[in-house]
Amino acid sequence: MPAHLRVLTLNCWGITYIASNVSERIHAIGEELATGKYDLVALQEVWVEALYEQLVSQVEDVLPYHHYFYSGWNGSGVCVFSKHPIVDVYQYRFTLNGHAHKLLHADWYGGKLVGLCRIQYAGTEINFYASHTHAEYNPDNDEYKAHRVSQAFELSQFIRHTSHLADLNILAGDLNTQPFELGTKIIQSNTGMEDAWPSAEHKNSEDSGMTWCPENNYHAGCSDPAMRLDYVLYKGSARCSVKCAHCETTMHKVPGKPFNYSDHEAVLAHLELEKVSGPSDDNPGDSEHLPDIPLRDDNLREAVTIMDEAIISTASVRWFYAAVLLLSFLLLLVPSSLFLPILLTSLINLLAAFGMLWSFWMGAVVTETERRGLLATRSSMQVLLAGSVKKRN
Repeated sequence: MPAHLRVLTLNCWGITYIASNVSERIHAIGEELATGKYDLVALQEVWVEALYEQLVSQVEDVLPYHHYFYSGWNGSGVCVFSKHPIVDVYQYRFTLNGHAHKLLHADWYGGKLVGLCRIQYAGTEINFYASHTHAEYNPDNDEYKAHRVSQAFELSQFIRHTSHLADLNILAGDLNTQPFELGTKIIQSNTGMEDAWPSAEHKNSEDSGMTWCPENNYHAGCSDPAMRLDYVLYKGSARCSVKCAHCETTMHKVPGKPFNYSDHEAVLAHLELEKVSGPSDDNPGDSEHLPDIPLRDDNLREAVTIMDEAIISTASVRWFYAAVLLLSFLLLLVPSSLFLPILLTSLINLLAAFGMLWSFWMGAVVTETERRGLLATRSSMQVLLAGSVKKRN
C-alpha cells in the first residue's frame, strides 16, 4: 500500500508594520495548520521570530517537529513544520541577494536561502527543501534578473548535490518565477524534479493553479496579472516511487473574515509514495526523472548570457560611483576657495566626506563583490556545459 503525504507551502506575508492584518492572519494560519490536515509544511515570510514561536505553540500537537532557518539581518522568513521527525538540517545562503541600499526591496536583509530538513517517514528518508528566492519588482525592467537566475541555479545545484542519499526529494516554496521563465526551467532541468501542479492526476476544474491572484483582497487595484509563483516539486528514487495524486491552491479567504490568509495562495500537493526493492522494467525508479541534459544546457547557455550582461553592467556602475567620488572630492575643495560661514562650511565638508566614503564603499567593495558573485555563477555554469560536451565526445 502506498503511503500518503500532504505537502503545503504558503508565503505568509508576515511583514510587521507593513503588511495588513498580520497578527490576525498568522493566528488564522496557525489555526488551519492545527487541524492536522498536513504532513509537511513550508512557510515563507515569517519574518518575526515571535510569529514563528506563536505558530509553534499553535500547531505543536499535530506538527511537533519544526525548524526556522536563521539568515540575514531579520531572518530568512523560511520555516518548516512536520508531523514526522526532523533528524538533520542544513541551509545554503545564495551568493547574490539583491542590494542593501534598496531599502524598499528588502531581499538582501532577509538573506535569501534554501533550507534542507532531513525527515524520516514510514521507513523513508525525505529531503524536504524550503526556499524563497528574490522577488521580481519590475517585469519590464528587471534589475535583479541576474541575481534571480543565479539563485535558481544555486538552488538547483544544492538539490543536485544533496539529494542522492534520500529516497524522496521535495522542494516547496515561493520561487518568484513563473513556469515558463528561465529560473523555473533551470531548477527543473538541472534536478529532474516534477512540478506537482501539471503532473497531478487530479485537479479541481475551477482551480487555475495561480498563487498571485487579482481576486485576492490584498491585490485590489493592482494591475499585475495572475501568476503561479509558489510550487511543490518532487522527485523519487530507485528506492521510492512517487506520484502526485492531487494538487490544489488553498487557504484563500479566512473563514468569517473579509481578508485572505495572505497575499499569496497556498499550494497543497497530495503525494503517494511506495518503497520499491530496485529498478525494473515496470518500475524504472529514478531513471524517469533524470535531468534533461540537452534542455538543461540550453537553459544554462541562456543564463550565461545573462551573467555576461550583468558583469558588463557592473563596470558601468563602478564608473558611476567613481564620478560621485570625484564630485564629492571637488565639493570638499569648495569651502577653501570661498569665504563661507563656518556652519555651512562644516555642512559641506560633512556631505562631501559622506559622498566620498559611500561612493568608495559601493564602487570598490559592494559592486566588486557582486561582480565576483556573477563570475562564480557563470564559471559553475560553464563547467557543467563543458562537462556535457566531454560526455558526448
